[in-house]
Amino acid sequence: MKKFELLLDLIFTHHRWVIHVLYWLVILLLYVIFFGRKESNYLQTLFFVGLLMPVTLGTTYFLNYYLVPRYLMKERFGLFLLYFIYTLIGSLFLEMMISMLTFIVIAEVRIKNMSPASFDFFFLLTSLLMVVFFGVAIKMILHWRQSKEDYQKLVHDKVETELKFLKAQLNPHFLFNTLNNLYYLTTEKSDKAPQAILALSEMLDYVLHAGKSALVPLKEELKQVDNYIALELLRYEDRVSIETKYSGDLDQHKIGPMILITLIENAFKHGVMPIAGKAWIKFQITCSESSVVVSMRNSSQQRNSGSGIGLTNLRSQLDFLYNRNYTLNIGHETNNEFFVNLVLPKHEG
Repeated sequence: MKKFELLLDLIFTHHRWVIHVLYWLVILLLYVIFFGRKESNYLQTLFFVGLLMPVTLGTTYFLNYYLVPRYLMKERFGLFLLYFIYTLIGSLFLEMMISMLTFIVIAEVRIKNMSPASFDFFFLLTSLLMVVFFGVAIKMILHWRQSKEDYQKLVHDKVETELKFLKAQLNPHFLFNTLNNLYYLTTEKSDKAPQAILALSEMLDYVLHAGKSALVPLKEELKQVDNYIALELLRYEDRVSIETKYSGDLDQHKIGPMILITLIENAFKHGVMPIAGKAWIKFQITCSESSVVVSMRNSSQQRNSGSGIGLTNLRSQLDFLYNRNYTLNIGHETNNEFFVNLVLPKHEG
């Protein structure tokens, strides 16, 4: 079946003339059978149809390859309708002239077994013009199909480009905050600075490699979440209390890169940094056969904790990766508690 489809694709792409020739041979054969069946005068029918067919063929190609792309596809409907009517009238006139000349020749030469009276030429001319409409309809269907494929490809390319842009926008955002932490440790001449540099190096390596993939193993993402938390704790120390809980079969799931890190980053930025006293973060991952449930809770003194660039980009990234087939709830349960609930479907393959 696949070989047959490849053969058809090859013919349509590189040998379209074969399809065109077969199409007109089939049309010719159908007309000869239809109009010649009454008197069984197939040769006479072939003669008449053969004389008129070039006009039909020329009209069809003139419409499909000149009027349609030049006027109809460019939405110049008025001119297209005008020229379309002119073309049909001209085509009908030529076919009538050919028919009349044929009658005269037959009458003068008196060709045996050739009688124009045995034909309904009005019906024949009308039927030949119907072939023109049929040919234009086929062309429009093919054009619509090609336009649809081009549009889908354009949308796919646009999604990939925007997703790459979102990652490029997200990673510097994360890096900026992390470097601030490192700067703080170095200015304090902390012995923990080398540990922070090592953690940062590992995370940067993850970001560079993860940014090339649409999905990464959930365990890899969580490892970098732990690195990020450890890096932030070097700065905040006992100013923040963090609880993390991972349950279920983590090995069976993949996730978009930087999604969980974005949530943790947002919790520190809006839930820890602005608070002078004790802050807290609760982060939980629960894996089932069909989904990954992410629950984030953190202390908060800001009502707009969910409106930053990180969570805005996160929504866009989730839309692209999961085609809106996910659940994301963001808000405040109380004045001092911000929450994020995220449910992601399991990616197969």
